[in-house]
Amino acid sequence: MAKKIAQVIPLARLKRDLHYFDYLIPAEMSRQIKSGQLVEIPFRSKKIKGVVLNLIKNSKFGIKKLKKIEKIIDPLPFLADWQLTLIKELSDYYFVSQAILTKMLVPEIPKRDRQGKLSFLNNIKFVAPPKSTFKLGSIRLKKQPLLLRYFYQENKIKAYLSLIEKALAKNKQIAIIVPQISDIEKIFQYLLEYKGVTSVFLNDLPKNKYFQEWLKIKKGQAKIIIGTRSAIFAPFNNLDLIIIDQEEDENHKQEEPTPRYNAKTVAFKLKKILNCHLVFCTNTPSFSSLFKIQNKKWVYLEIDKLKASPEIKIINRQDEFKKSNYSIFSEEMTDKIEYNLKRGQKVFLFLNRKGLATIATCKDCGYIAICPVCQLPLTLHASKHLVCHHCGHKENLFLFCPKCKGPEIKLTGTGTEKVEIEIKKIFSQSQTLKIDIETPFNGDSDKYDIIIGTQYAFKFINWGKINLIGVINADTLFPLADFKSFEKTFNLLYKLALYISNPKKEMIIQTFSPKNYIFQAFKKLDYKNFYLNELRERKTFKYPPFCQLIRLIYQNIEFAGGQEEINKIYKTLSSKIDAKNIIINPPVLSRTQQVRGRFRWQIVLKILDRKSNLDFLNNLPENIIIDKDPENLL
Repeated sequence: MAKKIAQVIPLARLKRDLHYFDYLIPAEMSRQIKSGQLVEIPFRSKKIKGVVLNLIKNSKFGIKKLKKIEKIIDPLPFLADWQLTLIKELSDYYFVSQAILTKMLVPEIPKRDRQGKLSFLNNIKFVAPPKSTFKLGSIRLKKQPLLLRYFYQENKIKAYLSLIEKALAKNKQIAIIVPQISDIEKIFQYLLEYKGVTSVFLNDLPKNKYFQEWLKIKKGQAKIIIGTRSAIFAPFNNLDLIIIDQEEDENHKQEEPTPRYNAKTVAFKLKKILNCHLVFCTNTPSFSSLFKIQNKKWVYLEIDKLKASPEIKIINRQDEFKKSNYSIFSEEMTDKIEYNLKRGQKVFLFLNRKGLATIATCKDCGYIAICPVCQLPLTLHASKHLVCHHCGHKENLFLFCPKCKGPEIKLTGTGTEKVEIEIKKIFSQSQTLKIDIETPFNGDSDKYDIIIGTQYAFKFINWGKINLIGVINADTLFPLADFKSFEKTFNLLYKLALYISNPKKEMIIQTFSPKNYIFQAFKKLDYKNFYLNELRERKTFKYPPFCQLIRLIYQNIEFAGGQEEINKIYKTLSSKIDAKNIIINPPVLSRTQQVRGRFRWQIVLKILDRKSNLDFLNNLPENIIIDKDPENLL
């Protein structure tokens, strides 16, 4: 007996407990209908597209209540069986409807066949593969994921080209997932000899161009697929290898909108479904990756060694205050800038704009408001509270010094604008350039003596010309409530050191907490020391990898009503969870308290046993956002 009913996933944003609907298969379509096909269906009051999931004989709703499929848009399956499997697994993992994921995977079919172009890659010229001492034969892909660590960019490129050649020799596909669009150009310039079989696959492409690239990948015409995180959902035809470039980068995680997926997690699921290989590449490994290597779940390979490093100095800003130096520059920082400028050498001054700080100090005795738990400086907030940017400790701003009772309390703040003003006062004859997200730069940075910038500035700098890097206030790199703050800071500083890996060059870091293990380890570029200290901290406070985090986000236009509602949700959740295996933190306002006019609260769950049943999350109100494996708790 022919199957008369199709389970169809509508291409719509549905509630998390709605995945597909049953539709009657018209008699004339009964021999043509297949799973994975794109069909047109009546849905609510309009006609939309959907993907056939399964064919069944009976429906629990009864045949009379079912609507009919209107037409088959394409006789060939639009989605392969492995894509339907991936959709189901990601739906279960991220607590989202299969319909939302399916809508992500199915491209819009253009009405006209126009040839689209990639304008941002038009002017790229082929660059010959760099010379390298790296032995290409040392990369052996196994069943376990491989972490490929490099210190020099040319060796990474050679490794990628070697892996590409091996995939092409087998007539298979290779996917390279990069954190940002700007990273594509750095790799694409070496791939122009493979241009005919290379696809740059991005959500940002014009619709026509996106569909063209989608078809090339689906038909197997594109062998090399490169793109940002959404490229992990490409319709691979014969995938052999996935490379996650700069695996530690938080841009691999989608923050908004739902689903809040991580390309690394999707890659793991693809590895299992397609039996392909998986390589993570980085020069600053993420903490979770190091933990997997330590536990022998991943293979670790260094493709080169660090030949040299800059001279690194850690300056204690408390000592500067004791000397009545309230400048944002320590005496040594000022002296070193002057020394380099006199010799025609360039300087980069780095600070984190997001961590714009106002620190309370006593002018009489040099007392600094320090967190009693973390020994980090407390930051003044608009609420007139002094807050620790690591553990969240809070106390009232004092009018008189807690140590000497003096009234001379000084509030000092640092930002790119203030640094620029101060530098121009001290070194008025030098050419100064400021680069941050609000003041982008398109010129030649080599024309300037001093460059001031945030992390945004890194891509505009010719690092070969920089002789001194000054980190103005390293403490502002520790974001409030971010459990990865030390990891991100250590990796960021490490990257800066690698940019000027020359013993004749210098890196000066100013901090209020020079004895913190992050700076003690960084001074020697000692990854192992940092990792072991961080491992101990995370185990103590039960953070990943010793648990799995789930952040529940609730938003409401009204503050009082929202507070009442989130408290009810917390109470209900607390009664349902297994307290032995799941820790639930009380609701708190997010650091960004309002988003698009709505107050935002969050509840954090720590899953101590990953086998715990989390089905109760499917019953949460639809206006609760479930963020699994968040990159931060901000």
